[in-house]
Amino acid sequence: MKPREQQRKSSASSAAGSRLQSINQYLKKNFPDFFAQARFEVGRDDYFLYSRFGQYLARSIETDRASSDQIQRGFTVLNKIARVSARDPSVRRLLVTGPLEHLLDHPRAYALARQRLSSIAQGYLEGLCE
Repeated sequence: MKPREQQRKSSASSAAGSRLQSINQYLKKNFPDFFAQARFEVGRDDYFLYSRFGQYLARSIETDRASSDQIQRGFTVLNKIARVSARDPSVRRLLVTGPLEHLLDHPRAYALARQRLSSIAQGYLEGLCE
């Protein structure tokens, strides 16, 4: 890979990371135990962080381990990502192939997602169903 191509690729991924910075802070504030554990396991990789978050949210809904307030904050995270994804294809890919895919695998989580996700996120979710 040429140095210029490598520089563009790394700046594109860091740009997506900077776009997710406020969402990362929200996630860290509202889900501190999850965030600390996930960062320990996956490091600075936002794709795996949000994929794990989708798994975490879906399992929490399916097993009734989370309060409705905590579940609503989880959907707030996904809605915030969806807003950023409207302007950034790499964030859209992260949202669709990460947390939204995990919601599809869990019937109760999917039903709740259809009620609580923003119209942008619901569009991506419905696109996965087709």
